[in-house]
Amino acid sequence: MDDPILPAPAMVYRSMGSGPSWQRIGAGVMDKSGIANDQRDVRPATWSLIYVLRGRGVYRDQDGREWALSPGWCFQRLPDRRHSTVLDPASGWRECFIDLNPALQRVLASMQALRSETPAWHWGLDAGRVQRFVDVIVALRHAGERALPGLCLDVMRLAIDAQPDPSAVAAGEDAIDRACRALAADPAGRVDLRTWCRGKGLDYERFRKDFQRRLGMPPGQYRIRRRIDRACELLETTELPIAVIANELGYPSPYEFSAQFRARMGLPPTRYRAR
Repeated sequence: MDDPILPAPAMVYRSMGSGPSWQRIGAGVMDKSGIANDQRDVRPATWSLIYVLRGRGVYRDQDGREWALSPGWCFQRLPDRRHSTVLDPASGWRECFIDLNPALQRVLASMQALRSETPAWHWGLDAGRVQRFVDVIVALRHAGERALPGLCLDVMRLAIDAQPDPSAVAAGEDAIDRACRALAADPAGRVDLRTWCRGKGLDYERFRKDFQRRLGMPPGQYRIRRRIDRACELLETTELPIAVIANELGYPSPYEFSAQFRARMGLPPTRYRAR
């Protein structure tokens, strides 16, 4: 390990039976430092559980709901359910993951052991939990064929143990989660957070410090990041002129939009669109 709680990148898959490649189980550690658009509106063929070890990002489900991701968070990639994950490329993202084939996922979901209604939740960053992922990776790599059924049970047990308590998830819908959603829904910046906090009965300075501690950036920087995320989406999926995008996102002029986009992404909007 290159850190007491950060295992080195590794990945292993084992086939289950003689079916297609997605009929398998897998586990690994991935380093995605420098990556921004990790998954954009994808429909995965397998079920995955991702456990965030380092970095910051956003998970967006097919209904437009969003969760801010940071170390200790888990999220699911659900078979045939569209979702996106956008990462902060400067945050040094690293994750553990396990994969199950759809047949196993359906069995567990039918018993309500996997909760698809909660795609992302905070599990807490813990060295013992990280070690469980590492143990599964090592076992999958070295196990003989006769040991695979038992290892499959180990992967399923880890998937179940990581699932959130429904009551805890409901209680965890705190002010920072709500603020992140409000900022994501308002890329043009019309939401004034001081006014928003007053309406929720919150002290703004305490909220700002809690926000910084949770996400590793102040609310203003988070708003800029979400604004640039939206700009990338519009540049990739529409032919709207740069001036129209700048206006939609609340920039005073296309020049200010281009300057902030370039500072964040390393290239101007026109070159980003032409890639």
